[in-house]
Amino acid sequence: MFSKPIFKQTFKANFKLWLIFTVIMTLLHIALIAVFDQSTIIDMSGMVKDTPLANLLGEATFLGMLASTFYGIHGVLLPIVFIIMTANSLIASQVDRGSMAYLLSTPTKRSTVVRTQATYLIASLIIMFLIITLVGLSSIQIFQGDVDINEKDYLMLNLGLFLLMFATSGISFFFSCVFNLSKNSLAWGAGIPMAFFLLHLMGDVDSSLEGLKYVSMNTLFDTHAILNGGNYAVQFAALAVIGIVLYVLGIRVFKQKDLPL
Repeated sequence: MFSKPIFKQTFKANFKLWLIFTVIMTLLHIALIAVFDQSTIIDMSGMVKDTPLANLLGEATFLGMLASTFYGIHGVLLPIVFIIMTANSLIASQVDRGSMAYLLSTPTKRSTVVRTQATYLIASLIIMFLIITLVGLSSIQIFQGDVDINEKDYLMLNLGLFLLMFATSGISFFFSCVFNLSKNSLAWGAGIPMAFFLLHLMGDVDSSLEGLKYVSMNTLFDTHAILNGGNYAVQFAALAVIGIVLYVLGIRVFKQKDLPL
């Protein structure tokens, strides 16, 4: 079911990549929290008034600006890149290089290998977003202590972003399990998440293209509903289900498919 030696090896092999992305995202999050004050928000809103960027910036509040920047662009794109690189390296890349054949030549079962790799990817995202959230809460107290901020909304933004990345990782992991070649795994495991990101971004920037974002899974992470007391529980549940189903399917496919061993 789970192999500690394989998990430890996977952790060591991917730690530097995980650390780089976690540090970059955390520092960027701190910077955005520190920069945004009421005067900055008003100035930015005035600068982009009557332009397509007005839709992208959204609400002229502290959390509204964070939702439009970090939770709409930076905090989505950076973990997507991490997920794409990591998911491919966990399964497809090892099959492509032949190292998976060596691993499976031991008494270790396929199911144990693939479940362990899935566990690593999910755990790495959980820890990444826990660090970002905790550092973010501390940064808000330091830089925005005099501003009334709804901490529940902030925590829900982080939970929603994690669930979106969990579902996205399910896509990349699934295709890493399906294909034996890295180029095919990356074509689908990177292409679909990046397409979702771009479609959602285009729909936010240009109101005439708003319909595009409803083709994207990213629309299920509805920051507007979170910040305005709307219903987002169904969307959160849908992201969780998408991620679980894709991981289960990926594990099943890998266990049953022919491998070039």
